[in-house]
Amino acid sequence: MKYTADSLLEALYETLPDPVVVLGLNRNILAANSAAISFFGYSENELLEMRPSQLYTDPEEPNRVREEFFSGSRGERPLHRRVTFLSKKGEAKPAELTLNSLKSDSGEAVGLVTVIRDLSDVMAVEQEKLFAEGLLTEAFESISEGFALFDDADRLVVCNEAYRNIYALSAPAIKKGETYEAILRFGLAAGQYPSAGTTQASHEAWLRTAMATHRNPGEPIIDKVGPDRWIQVEERITKNNYRVGMRTDVSALRRIKSEAERLGHIIEGVSQEVYLICLKNGKIINANKAARDNLQYSLAELCEMNARDLNAEYSGTEIANMIAPIISGDAKVVTSDTRHRRKDGSVYPCRVRVEMMDDTTESVMLAFAEDITERLEIERALERKQQEFETLVQNLPDIITRSRPDTTLTYVNANYAEFTGIPVEKMLGRKFLEFAPDEILEELTAHLESLTPENPIRTIEQPICNKDGERRWYLWSNLMVFDGTTPVELVSVGRDNTESRNAQERIATQSRELTLRNEALEQFGSIVSHDLKAPLRQIRVFSEMIKEDSAAGKTDDLANYSAHVVERARAMERMISSLFSYSQLAYRSVGWSRFPLRDAVSEAWKNLAMQAEETAAEISGNVDLTVSADFDLMIQLLQNLFANAIKYRRKEVPPQIQVSAVLRNEEIEIAVADNGIGIDPKHAEVVFDVFERLHSDEHRYDGAGIGLALCRRIAQSHGGSIAIDTNFRPGTRFIIRLPPKAV
Repeated sequence: MKYTADSLLEALYETLPDPVVVLGLNRNILAANSAAISFFGYSENELLEMRPSQLYTDPEEPNRVREEFFSGSRGERPLHRRVTFLSKKGEAKPAELTLNSLKSDSGEAVGLVTVIRDLSDVMAVEQEKLFAEGLLTEAFESISEGFALFDDADRLVVCNEAYRNIYALSAPAIKKGETYEAILRFGLAAGQYPSAGTTQASHEAWLRTAMATHRNPGEPIIDKVGPDRWIQVEERITKNNYRVGMRTDVSALRRIKSEAERLGHIIEGVSQEVYLICLKNGKIINANKAARDNLQYSLAELCEMNARDLNAEYSGTEIANMIAPIISGDAKVVTSDTRHRRKDGSVYPCRVRVEMMDDTTESVMLAFAEDITERLEIERALERKQQEFETLVQNLPDIITRSRPDTTLTYVNANYAEFTGIPVEKMLGRKFLEFAPDEILEELTAHLESLTPENPIRTIEQPICNKDGERRWYLWSNLMVFDGTTPVELVSVGRDNTESRNAQERIATQSRELTLRNEALEQFGSIVSHDLKAPLRQIRVFSEMIKEDSAAGKTDDLANYSAHVVERARAMERMISSLFSYSQLAYRSVGWSRFPLRDAVSEAWKNLAMQAEETAAEISGNVDLTVSADFDLMIQLLQNLFANAIKYRRKEVPPQIQVSAVLRNEEIEIAVADNGIGIDPKHAEVVFDVFERLHSDEHRYDGAGIGLALCRRIAQSHGGSIAIDTNFRPGTRFIIRLPPKAV
């Protein structure tokens, strides 16, 4: 085999999938391989004219890296560090940086070699997993990540079981009311934090740093809580100075090894398995330490083997077909997922990238193999989370949707589709505002616009109509997911609250009715103690006068006194009879039904046909509305108003009654107007009291003063009101208002 170390090094430099950048001692860029050019998006000439600080999101990061590298505490070992680079397009790219010295043959340092491992895919997979878990926990208040809330005195308010599991050694101290510092101190004493050291001084130094970060949280940090367990710690301060803490296990991410440690030892340093394979006979020429360790073979054993011997997935023919494009020159690189077999017979999944090496006297292939066990585990965990989410949302009785910020639906569960009667596939792509009643659109839009990064979740109770047109009340919890300050997704959960709302309304109605009954009882007691005593006193006075005159033998005034006694007795009888009629109607429960209002008007007028004929009274107006009310009580209310219009007419002027009904602000407004003698505005309220009469001449205007009091009781029993329009002239105009339920 004829190849040189330089040709091998050059081939590895150019074909290595990881970006490699060579720096001079004066921090200028000397060289960059193809992967680096692709990674940063600059041409080679552009890179050679740039300073390293231009490639970082933080321009000071190169200074920190250089300071750490030249600190001398590492000895000759390469420096490994997590950084974030900035591409030409302005994209932030997380990466793991490996930095080592580049030395001349004499051992003199002539520059620096930087090997970069792009962590975007790994971070994206992990971030997607965290997002799915976070979405699930927010939607159903069952958080799988560690979650804790501390009050403004830094005392624990609540935390979930995942939080205690993460800090298992600290769990006995994780109690409601315990301070954050006390919990940390308990954990330190129990050995919860390996990075805190073992001495009292190191514990106190670690504690000061941890408390400072807790009091003034910034970007998420990574903390070690076990021998091989790493947690991402994220803290936020609420408007009320509460602290919300999230803990995410990132152990899998931390365990991902660096695939390139230094250019001079690229074969041995990268964590990927690297192989040199002779194309002629398929023999393995060389294999790095990662390959030897994973496969459990020595280099000598591997050099005696054919590459096909390692493959547990494909036959020799299948392998030949896969690499045929790079042999023919149709492709520079081929990639496939396969499984490698170790010396002990066990297998593991891996992703293999194969390409031809240039500038060699014999055809040699360079192969990179990556153990993707952990990646597959993450993907499977994410898939399980998605399946758990789907199972949960399909079995909950709630309506669940996911949509873009403009409410365009991207996901709906079966309950929502069943509610609307529209198949799931036909709902996707439509805005859920289309399914909301027009009268709530303005309120709903304002509610959604109020969701902010500081207050991303709010609830609102609103009605929607199902496929049968039935109006149902739903309590909605809306969560807007933000990327920084940009809304990216809206998650909505709606629970049918109709029965609860109806029960509340029934309780409120019963409470109002009870209040009215109590008020009426008090009024009744007042009437009995006052109004009924008046005729009794008069009867007693005239009876005593009859007794005195009879004893004295005077008979001249006896007939007059007797007439007064009879008249007062009859008046009292009328009052008792009126009270009985009032109590029968005023305290009866409302029997709700839907009917055209014109039917109640017609029945009330028929009951007064004789009086209307005698006075030539006429009725007119437009009442073309359907209402929900007690039909009999509405007849009685209208009949009393019509009777008053006929009774209190102007002399020699036929009564003219106008009735109208309109919807105003979701209420029904009924107006009854006449051309009679009218009511002085100063009496606009007292006329609705029981036994209140404005006219003392009972021979001309008979009655007990019950009619308008009964009208008010009927209106109030429906949750409405009745009043006199004091601006109406001439005559009287009554305004009856009934609530939305009556419409």
